[in-house]
Amino acid sequence: MTTPPRAVIFGSGHSALTLATGLLEDSWRVDVFTRHPTPEILGNPAGLTQLTLPSVHATELALGLGLWQHTAPPAHEVRMRMVPPQGEGFGFTAPLPGPAVAIDHRLKSAYWLQHVAERGGRVHERACTSADVSGFASTRLHDLVVVAPGIDSDLRHLFAPDPDRSGGATDRVVVQVHLAVPEDLLPQRVEVLSCPWGEVMVYPVLTVDALSPFQVRSLSAADAPPMHVTPYAAVCVQVMARPGSPLDPAPAVTPVGGGTETGSGLPRRHGVHAQAAWAHVLDRLPALSPELAQQCAQGKVIPGSELVREVHPQVRRPVTTIQGAPVVGIGDATMSVEHASGQGAGASTWVATTLRDQLRQHGRAPFHADFLTGAWEAYWARHGQYTATFGGFVTAYWSGALPDHVLQGFTETVSTPEGAAAWSAGLDDPARMNHLLTL
Repeated sequence: MTTPPRAVIFGSGHSALTLATGLLEDSWRVDVFTRHPTPEILGNPAGLTQLTLPSVHATELALGLGLWQHTAPPAHEVRMRMVPPQGEGFGFTAPLPGPAVAIDHRLKSAYWLQHVAERGGRVHERACTSADVSGFASTRLHDLVVVAPGIDSDLRHLFAPDPDRSGGATDRVVVQVHLAVPEDLLPQRVEVLSCPWGEVMVYPVLTVDALSPFQVRSLSAADAPPMHVTPYAAVCVQVMARPGSPLDPAPAVTPVGGGTETGSGLPRRHGVHAQAAWAHVLDRLPALSPELAQQCAQGKVIPGSELVREVHPQVRRPVTTIQGAPVVGIGDATMSVEHASGQGAGASTWVATTLRDQLRQHGRAPFHADFLTGAWEAYWARHGQYTATFGGFVTAYWSGALPDHVLQGFTETVSTPEGAAAWSAGLDDPARMNHLLTL
């Protein structure tokens, strides 16, 4: 009887758990290392919410990861508004090629981890260091070693920077809240406002109230019952401010005397710092869109959903060799995607599913560094390069760096219903809009 191949995955984010689920479906033995156990994830403040566009949503459903298929509030269209500093802007509304959804990061991470365990994956609740990765690589007990941590993880330094490639992203300061609103005010579309100060996105989200410390302790006990929380629909508001612009909340959240941590040692991303950032943004929204400002003021901020964080994009080589063994990095470990492009979830899904497809085609032959590099390049050729090009368009739109014919082509395309629908389809799959960005 043939021994099934084994994989170890360091990380429990979107790309890590998508890959783990796919490999389990292919009869791999999978070990996943997560820094936080599931009850603790649900007791933490909210992380950065990502929009799952139709094609990605369909892929999640096919993998059995659409756990909220019947409860997540869908968005069926996108409305985009371009607001210049002077003169009149323009906008358009177009149908999406299927439903888009957004799931609170805590829900997705916690329940996807649980799903992996139920499928036979081994979940290890332990923070890992570079030494741990090196140790696992040196044992050769696993056929595949994957590093897929968050953008802030020290494990990203295992991979060398790649100066020859761009992910299309720029520095941003992101402010996020989830708003509780009456059901009749819940949006059924994705709202995007773009201006020289940055971008604002508003869309429906399935969120959850953070567990109390007592609940976290109770659910973490050895004899605890199966975890269950009740999510509900809300509105996600995300502001992707350009550093130094009027939307940048830095002056409102920088403490006297500087410093980057609270008294308890936590990064200054939540609590009063995030609340101050949201107040700063709310004061400035009327100058951009009185309608949007009123919409945001009508909702009640859900405690624990407030977030403020700096995003510094990075691009790293996807494969490294440790103790003579190849290690592949996916997700934020090796490529930052422009969050204002709405492609974060797509990039995580496509790199994981492409790697899985390449492994299936390769069979049981050893997975050398050249193969893993080629597998990542297959993702880049089909998805990554187009995501990067679109991200570059978003970040450069107001900078004056784009040729006039590209800007004019965009304006003319979205001025017709057919063109706007084509742009919306390209939002779902950036390869389909590439010709609009490279005229």
